[in-house]
Amino acid sequence: MRTAHIIRRFAFSEWGGTESVVWNTARALHEKGNPSEIFATCALSLVQDEVKNSIQIHRFKYRYPRFPLSKEKIRALDKKGGDPVVPGLQRALKKGEFDILHCHTMGRMAATVRAAAKQLHVPYVMTLHGGYFDVPPEEIRQMVKPMKGTIPYGNIIDRLLGRRVDALKFANGIVCVGANELQPAKEHFPDKLIIHLPNGVNYDIFHNYDGADFRKQVGIRADRKILLCVSRLDYQKNQLMLPEVLALLGEPWHLVFIGAPTAEWYVDKLREKIRLMNLTDRVTMINGVPPDSTLLPAAYHAASAFLLPSLHEPFGIVVLEAWSAGTPVIASPVGGLKTLIRDGETGFFAPAEGAPHEWADLIRKLDEDEDLRGRITEAADEEVREHYSWNTITDKLLDFYQEVQRIHRRR
Repeated sequence: MRTAHIIRRFAFSEWGGTESVVWNTARALHEKGNPSEIFATCALSLVQDEVKNSIQIHRFKYRYPRFPLSKEKIRALDKKGGDPVVPGLQRALKKGEFDILHCHTMGRMAATVRAAAKQLHVPYVMTLHGGYFDVPPEEIRQMVKPMKGTIPYGNIIDRLLGRRVDALKFANGIVCVGANELQPAKEHFPDKLIIHLPNGVNYDIFHNYDGADFRKQVGIRADRKILLCVSRLDYQKNQLMLPEVLALLGEPWHLVFIGAPTAEWYVDKLREKIRLMNLTDRVTMINGVPPDSTLLPAAYHAASAFLLPSLHEPFGIVVLEAWSAGTPVIASPVGGLKTLIRDGETGFFAPAEGAPHEWADLIRKLDEDEDLRGRITEAADEEVREHYSWNTITDKLLDFYQEVQRIHRRR
């Protein structure tokens, strides 16, 4: 089965959960004898086309149909929330002779995928990576900020190209990575083939590392106890709360952030808060790492606890990474995290807002009670090995593709 994966952007220097899903899915499908290619815009990438690990990656020129747009606003839309026009995408998909198109984005690119699927007479499916049913209003307001004061002209283009359509409504199948979106999706589209298929993790990559290597590379003293947060630096991820947790814990705790910035204003706000709280020498910020970097698994092994205080989280691949490394997890009970983590068994929940003392208490509890820590990490390790390997998840995805094709042929 020949598959095209379509994603809004795909830059190895700007890695996130959706990119990880697309990359690992394409690789796993390819290894199982199902050739896969990736199609994206060239946003945030200096390379247009490339082949990596036998996967062909295509990147196309694009534009946001708003006027005027400064370079800063374009970059902000590249990072998050952009809805680009991609002229070369449909033509390239038509040349590929694919059996199925798998779209990992919404808006104009999804409408282009629908048009290409109709011309190719093949089905297309869409994955909800969070954001169709459950994005908080404040997050939406932040995403549209770069478009304020600009004039839209996209409607004219959309009409000319016949792209004024919500492609999700016409998709042959829908994949929900978060269990929390499965029921709303079924209620909105009762006659559509819909499954919950969680994200996966490359367990072996995160399993055998020495945390001392990480300390040496980034210059953290051996006597410091590390708290780790791996996620995009973004208002959705709520990192602003963690300096308060660090202040409550005091010495010898040290906070490490790893993640590419999505919103520069938010990163500036975080840095300023750290400075005003006199925590600069106890916080390390690393501006993201490539997906194949050994620094990331080493960081998990160096950490005493992994913290994810998100306000909105469709799934949380980083939780699977922490589990694979044997690092206990504390997270906020939101979105897909509510079903991914079993509170008190595979990790702990603490409120996303207004309760840094609860986070600090749980960190102390895990640090002081070795039996509790052992039970939590052992249960988490069993959970991730049993249910979240990319091999298992890709087998389920292939079954889904085949069912989609069967229904498409029948219709």
